[in-house]
Amino acid sequence: MPHTEAESISATPNVPLPQQLPRPIRRAVSRKQKATAADGSSTTQPATVIDKAVFLRKFTENALLQVKEGNHEEYSKLVKVFLYSQRETNTTPEQYVLDVTPWISAVSANVSALDISYRELVSAILYSDWVAAPDDKFVHRYSTLILQIVSAHPAWVLQTMSALVRWFVYGAQASEVAIAPAVHDRLHALLEQVYRAIPTCGASMAAAITDAHPFRTAKANIQVLFLQNVLRTLDYAIGLRREVLHTVLNRIIH
Repeated sequence: MPHTEAESISATPNVPLPQQLPRPIRRAVSRKQKATAADGSSTTQPATVIDKAVFLRKFTENALLQVKEGNHEEYSKLVKVFLYSQRETNTTPEQYVLDVTPWISAVSANVSALDISYRELVSAILYSDWVAAPDDKFVHRYSTLILQIVSAHPAWVLQTMSALVRWFVYGAQASEVAIAPAVHDRLHALLEQVYRAIPTCGASMAAAITDAHPFRTAKANIQVLFLQNVLRTLDYAIGLRREVLHTVLNRIIH
């Protein structure tokens, strides 16, 4: 039996049913339903998937617009979709991937709007534990979203660098050792993309590295992991070599 639109949408966590949406989104979804019914495609699964994508995109657009009007209710729901920390939640990584995947395209379609007014949402996206997710395709889509955000709004460069550099010490815990190489590969792939897309981001990267440097009292394995990843950035961030090496040597000497 083919799924109805309401059934498909209700299976997505934190998403209200169409009848719960503000009128502008209800009208948009209704127009889409009428259009698909007219060409006889409303009973097929592909049409349901398209309708769900339109629904999420319109929900995101409306939530962002409402913030400008002082209404944060729908926006708060959107922020919660992306909040995820493996250490602070009972949600499994697999479930996290399922929950967030449909929303990546929705936010991507509205990326031009994500200025400083939406700090909570952008921070949730940047500081989520996405890079340790078990699905490579998901990680690629998520990293593309981050690259889109920082490319469209360079004001987010420093916060993006800080969010990424914090993963330099991933692998210090025994439970992280197995996946650490993959996490670092993903991390540096995105850092290199950001560095190439925004040539002026070098200062922000250097500042983030300096700020994230472990304290001298940190365990030896943490210090080693951090320095290994700092040195790895110099393979693609050539312009930072002198400044970063000076910082590293300074820390080692003192």
